[in-house]
Amino acid sequence: MDLQFDPSIPVEAATTPPAVWYTDPRVLELERRNVFEKAWVAVGRADQVAEPGRYFTGDVVGNPFVVLRDESGKLRAFHNVCRHHAAVVAQECGKARELVCPYHGWTYRLDGSLRTAPRMGRMEGFDPKEFGLPPISVATWGPLVLLDLDGYAGGENNPRDLAIDAAPLIGPLDELGFEHMRWVERRTYEMNCNWKVFVDNSLDGGYHVAYAHEGLAEGLAFDGYRTELFERSAIQVCESSGADERLGEKVVYAWLYPNLFINRYGRMMDTNIVYPTAVDRCEVVFDFYVDADVPDGDDLQEWAAKRRLRKAIGASHVIQNEDIEICESTQRGLGSMSFRTGRYSSQLERAVHAFHWMLYRDLSCEATSISSESPRGGSV
Repeated sequence: MDLQFDPSIPVEAATTPPAVWYTDPRVLELERRNVFEKAWVAVGRADQVAEPGRYFTGDVVGNPFVVLRDESGKLRAFHNVCRHHAAVVAQECGKARELVCPYHGWTYRLDGSLRTAPRMGRMEGFDPKEFGLPPISVATWGPLVLLDLDGYAGGENNPRDLAIDAAPLIGPLDELGFEHMRWVERRTYEMNCNWKVFVDNSLDGGYHVAYAHEGLAEGLAFDGYRTELFERSAIQVCESSGADERLGEKVVYAWLYPNLFINRYGRMMDTNIVYPTAVDRCEVVFDFYVDADVPDGDDLQEWAAKRRLRKAIGASHVIQNEDIEICESTQRGLGSMSFRTGRYSSQLERAVHAFHWMLYRDLSCEATSISSESPRGGSV
């Protein structure tokens, strides 16, 4: 299919990608193969696997995974699919000495190797050493765990290092204590919109805030809103107006392509990880953190800190519900026969344009092999 987007046109003259980018399941399939399976994708937190034997599971565009810490303390990740008949092996999260498939009892060590395969002793050409769980490249960055599903992010001829992708963000986030935050809560939101609608909304330079988030808008000084763009990331910074103490002196919104947002404000930080679940649905996982020195106990000072924390998380929940409403409205509009493409605000939406350029770069290598017809629906 023709992606109908010209990245060489500057943002001042460019049109946005056509609606089919958000409604055609074949575009989602292109994204699965060329974006999410070939990039460093945030999937969870390092504190979830702090001890040997601890594990958590998830799914990225139809690829079940398990992240764990083995007996030696090494962080590992595997495709969470039994080598017998493809049943998912590990369930949810927990602590285990080994991973046992619930279907036929195949059992795997924490290094991924196959320990037992019941009633397979007389099979010809069956070598248990060749039937371990397929490994996945795993890395940590600050409190986060990221995976490279195909083991060679960026493709066989273009290996990518997470440190290179994240390099422009490391300095600014380190200055804000990114490495030393304490996790406090997770909230998960299901949204009836394409995952890119959520990303577009988050990268629009605060354009929508004055209209969709009146409460948040009062706390921000938009005249100083600035955006820095990098090869696979962006940083948006806005000074606080002083009207909302939870925001501190400024708010920093960092984004790592394709699906990770890191928002730092006041004594808090939240991370947003967005996963496509269908062409018109996505899941967004919010994790909330506080500075490590924020009190956490039972005395009066600690109680007051917790009260401020609950208030801040509650305010974030209100903002997210407002975003859900506007993003789902946008998805409905993208399905209209009247809408094909739009325009960018060159003053505010340079990061949105950069995101679309990055997507085009990753999708265009394969897009020409797909028919130009435009069916709707589909999931991953």
